[in-house]
Amino acid sequence: MTAIDTEEVLALLREAGADLCEIFWRGEPVIEADEMVAAFRRIDGPANAGLKRALAGLYPAIGWLEDELGGTEAEDAETAAMAERGEYWICDAIDGAVQFLRAIPNWSMSLTLMREGVPAFTAIFDAVHDEMFHASWGKGAFRNGERIRVNGRSAHYQGMFATCQPPFAGRDPRAVRQAGAALSAMLPDVVAVRNLSAASLQLAYVACGRIDGFWEFGDDGFNCIGGTLLVREAGGLATQVDGKPYQLGSPHIAAASPGTHASMLLRLQEALEA
Repeated sequence: MTAIDTEEVLALLREAGADLCEIFWRGEPVIEADEMVAAFRRIDGPANAGLKRALAGLYPAIGWLEDELGGTEAEDAETAAMAERGEYWICDAIDGAVQFLRAIPNWSMSLTLMREGVPAFTAIFDAVHDEMFHASWGKGAFRNGERIRVNGRSAHYQGMFATCQPPFAGRDPRAVRQAGAALSAMLPDVVAVRNLSAASLQLAYVACGRIDGFWEFGDDGFNCIGGTLLVREAGGLATQVDGKPYQLGSPHIAAASPGTHASMLLRLQEALEA
């Protein structure tokens, strides 16, 4: 197991975030799909590559798992071998790329260290608002260095919740049906359901008590796996909607404080039959 210097890693993320903010504030909304894909590759690619180089220099024994527009695969044989040994980084330099490219300041950066299939460390950085969320296994969850906790709501009724869809949601018709059914099931019980920002950042909002819970249907592991650690270290629960453990490749996620999570799952499970 490789020991990492948390502050060193957070500093790298802050530096990369400053560069992305400079690009973001100079940019104009990109509205055509083809242009958005090209712009995403032009901006996200170098940001990911820079973080990869820096982390490889500091921690050469830790692998790196690439995510190319929603496809998860080891980049090469060496990276695959490192991942087999149980340690690799998952990075999404721009979670909420659509917002970024449309000049909407609701995107985040996420970096997670995986060990033997589970997140051991994560950092979720809202560079626009200078909010750094991070957590390490067994050491708690923090926002800008201050410990955070999920809120004390005991059930989902009259709560405020958030949801979103993974990239290219339309490719998974079952997840689309379930997302619609879940919203229909939850709306009569709650004050509001919103899509506030990137998936990773919405999980951070659950962890610090700003919202009462978050759910999503469809595979979005690269954006959600780190947030599950943040929620758990903040005293909450993050599982699949059916209650099974959440992991890379899971088809859905539900995260909240323990009491809210229990009643929320009962309602969301109605959508699993959709």
